[in-house]
Amino acid sequence: MLIKNFFIAFLIFFSVAVHADDTFIVKDIQFKGLKNFSQNEALKNILFSIGSQISQYDIQNSIKSLFKTGKFEDINVVFLEKIIIFNIRERPIISNVAISGNHIVSNSILNKYLTKINIKKGKPFNNFFNDTFIKTIKDFYDDLGRYKPNIKILKFFSKNNTVDLKILINEGMPIKIENIKILGIQDFSKEKIFSLFKQKDHHSWWNFLDKCIYSPKELKNDLKNLKHFYLNHGYFYFNVTNKKIDFFQDKNKVNITINISEGNKYRISNFFINGNLFPYQELIKNLIKINRYELYNKEKIDIITSKIKRLLSENGYIDSKIIVNPQIDHAKKTIILDFNIDIQKRFFVKKIYFMGNEITQDKVLRREIKQIEGKYFNIKLVESGKKLLEKTKYFSNVEIIKKINPSKSNQIDIIYKVQEQPTGSINFGLGYGIDSGTSFNISFSQENILGSGNSFKASTIKNDHQKYADISIIYPYFFCNNTDFNPRFFYNDFKYNFNSISNLIKKTYGFESNLGFLINNTNKINFGFGYTHNDINNIEKKIDKSLLIKKPLNSIFLRNSLVDDFTINYSWIYDDLEYLYFPISGNQIHISGKNTIPGSDDNFYKIMFDSEQYIPLNKEKSFIFFSHIFMGIGNIFNKEKLPFYENFYASSSNNIRGFRMNTIGPKKIYDSINSDNCIGYKNNNTCESIDSIGGNLNLVSNLELVIPFPFINNKYSKYFRTSCFLDIGNIWDTQSNNSKNVNFFSFLQNDILNDIYSSVGISLQWFSPIGPLIFSYAIPIQKNKNYQLEPFQFNVGKNW
Repeated sequence: MLIKNFFIAFLIFFSVAVHADDTFIVKDIQFKGLKNFSQNEALKNILFSIGSQISQYDIQNSIKSLFKTGKFEDINVVFLEKIIIFNIRERPIISNVAISGNHIVSNSILNKYLTKINIKKGKPFNNFFNDTFIKTIKDFYDDLGRYKPNIKILKFFSKNNTVDLKILINEGMPIKIENIKILGIQDFSKEKIFSLFKQKDHHSWWNFLDKCIYSPKELKNDLKNLKHFYLNHGYFYFNVTNKKIDFFQDKNKVNITINISEGNKYRISNFFINGNLFPYQELIKNLIKINRYELYNKEKIDIITSKIKRLLSENGYIDSKIIVNPQIDHAKKTIILDFNIDIQKRFFVKKIYFMGNEITQDKVLRREIKQIEGKYFNIKLVESGKKLLEKTKYFSNVEIIKKINPSKSNQIDIIYKVQEQPTGSINFGLGYGIDSGTSFNISFSQENILGSGNSFKASTIKNDHQKYADISIIYPYFFCNNTDFNPRFFYNDFKYNFNSISNLIKKTYGFESNLGFLINNTNKINFGFGYTHNDINNIEKKIDKSLLIKKPLNSIFLRNSLVDDFTINYSWIYDDLEYLYFPISGNQIHISGKNTIPGSDDNFYKIMFDSEQYIPLNKEKSFIFFSHIFMGIGNIFNKEKLPFYENFYASSSNNIRGFRMNTIGPKKIYDSINSDNCIGYKNNNTCESIDSIGGNLNLVSNLELVIPFPFINNKYSKYFRTSCFLDIGNIWDTQSNNSKNVNFFSFLQNDILNDIYSSVGISLQWFSPIGPLIFSYAIPIQKNKNYQLEPFQFNVGKNW
C-alpha cells in the first residue's frame, strides 16, 4: 500500500514538473502571410498577448480561434526562443460574383442563397461552400425535372489574393411526361384518381400552353395526395407498392407507372377519450363528431385533433399532446380510436411586446390587442390581435412570436413583430376633356399621423365644370377602444349641362360627422349628423334665335333655389372577408341610410344596401363565385320630386360594365323646334340628352366566376385575378310621371323588367403598388334604345 501511494505521488509531481516546463512567457508575437487581414485584427483573435505565460494548449486554442474567423486556409506556428510566429495562408477575398445561364431561377433568389453561405463580394472564399452551392442548386433543378443540369464556378485569382467568381448554370432540358399509368385502381374511376395529380400527361383547359413537365418533387406530392385520398375514404391499409420511371433514349421524355394496393375499407366502431381532462371532458367529447360505423377518415380525425388542440390553446394549454391510437379488428374490418390527451401545463401571459414599430406609437398597437396580460393564454384572442393590427393598414406584415419565460415554467411572453409600410400619399393629376376642359386635381392622405393612428385626407378638383374641395379626419379611438369619430367638410361648385338652353350651377358646402361603434370583430354601426347648403342657379345660354327651343319639360327640375338640409346618417357594416384586397371567402354587407330632419328645406330619405359575397368552389380557393348587389332607393314625403342632386348615378361601384359611365338611367327631355341641332336622341319635336340625370331607384347585380390566372405561377396568384362576369341592372325615376308616387309598386311590376341593362365579359385585376387595378371588356346583351357603349373600361380601387 505504501509503495502504491508513493507511486501516485511521484506521477503527480512529475506531471506538475512537465507542465511547468511547457509554460513560458511570450516575448513577441509575429504573423507572416497576412495580406487582406491586419495584424491588429489577428491579435484580437488569439487568447494571449506579449508578456503572458502560456502553454501549448493556449497556442492550440488560439489557432482554433483564428480558424473560426473563416478567413484562413492554413495556419502553423513556429517557436523561436520565446517568440511565437504564426505562418498564415489567407483565403482569397471575393472581388466579384457573376451569374449567367439561369432562366427558371432568378438572380435575386440565387444571390440570397449565396449570401446565406457567405459567397458574396468582400467575403473570404471557401471551397467547401462552393461545393455546397453546386450540390444544392443541382438538386433543385433535379427536383424540377430538368435533365442533366450542370453548375460550374470558374475562379479567376489575382496577385493581391482576390478572386473573381463566375457561376455558369446550364439548367438542362425539361423532361416531358409522355404517359402516366396507375395500376391497381378498383373502387374509383381513373378520371377521379388522375384528377388528384398535378403531374399530368395532358394540359388543363385553362392552361393549354402547359408542357406537362416531369418533376420528382411534384410526383412525390401527388403520391402523398393519393394516399390521403384513400385514407380519407376508409382504406386504412392503402399503399403505393411500386413506382417506375422509364426514361426515353433521348432522356427528355418519361413514362411513369405507379402500382397501388387499395386494400379493404375499414369503419370506426367506437372511440374513447383518455386523460385528465376535467373540466374539458364534455367539450372535447362534443368536438369528436364521429358516427358509429362510419368510414375511417384520416383528414376528419386530423381536423378533430386540431380542434381539440385549439380548444385547449384557448384555455392556456399551448403544448398539449394528442395521440390517436387505432385498435384494428381485421375480421370485422373495424377500428376503435383511442384519443390519448395530455394537456400538459397551463400558461398565462406575463408580458405583451411589440417589435418593428418605429413610427406607430406603442399605445396604438396595444389598443388593438384583445389578450390581457396576467390572464391565461388564449390563442383566439392572440390571433384576433394580429388580424386587427392588419386591418389598420399600417403594416405590410404582422407576425406572432411566443416566447416561454425560462425563469417561470408556466409563463409566456407574446411578441407582435410588425413591418411598417408607407401610409401617406400625395397625388397630382392633370387632364383634358371635351366637356370639362383642362382638369387639375391634387389629393393628400395620411392614414397614421405621427404614429397616432389618426387619419387625415384632403382633395381638390378644378376644371371648367367643377371646383371641389373635401377634408376629412378619422379618430379611430375617440371615446374608447370601440368608438371612432369621423368629421368631414366639403365644398362643390358644379355646372350641369342637361340641355342646350341653360347651365345649371349648384354651389354646395357643408359638413358631416359620424360616430362608429364596434360591436365585435365583424359588426359595426354608425350614427351621424350632416348639414348641406345648396345654392342652385339656372343661367340661360346665348343661342341663335333661329334655333330657339321651347321651355324645357319638367322645368321645376331647373328652378333657382337656396336649400338648407339637416340630415341624420346611419349604417350597419358586417365584414368577415378573408383578406382585405382580393378576398377569397366571406361576406361584406353595408346597409346605410340618411333622411332630413325638421328645419330642413327638403324632406326626403335614402336607403342603400351593398353586399359582397365570396364562395370558394374548391379546396385551394382558386375558383371562387362572387356576387355583388347594390340597391338604393330615395323618396320624398311631399308632392315634390327627390332633389336631383340626391339622385343615384352610375359610378364605378354600381355601373353596368360595357356602358359608358353616367349614361344609363333617366335622361333629360326637352322640346325642340329644330331637331337637327339636338345633341342626343331625337323623337319628333323632343330631344333626349346623352348623359343621365339620375333617378331615385337603383338596382345592380354583378355575378362573377373567379378562375386561376392562366400562364402564371401560383405564388403570384394573390396579385392577379381573372374572372368572367354577368352585370345586370339600371337606374329608374319612379316619380317621373307621378308626383305623389301612388303607383310605385305598379311601376316596379310593369316597367322595371322592360328597362334593364345587362352585359357579359371578362375582367383582369392586378394588385399593383398604387392599389387594385381592374381592366374589363364587356359585351352588352340587353339595352334600351338610347345607350352609350364603352366595351373596355379601367378602374382603380375596387375588386370588381
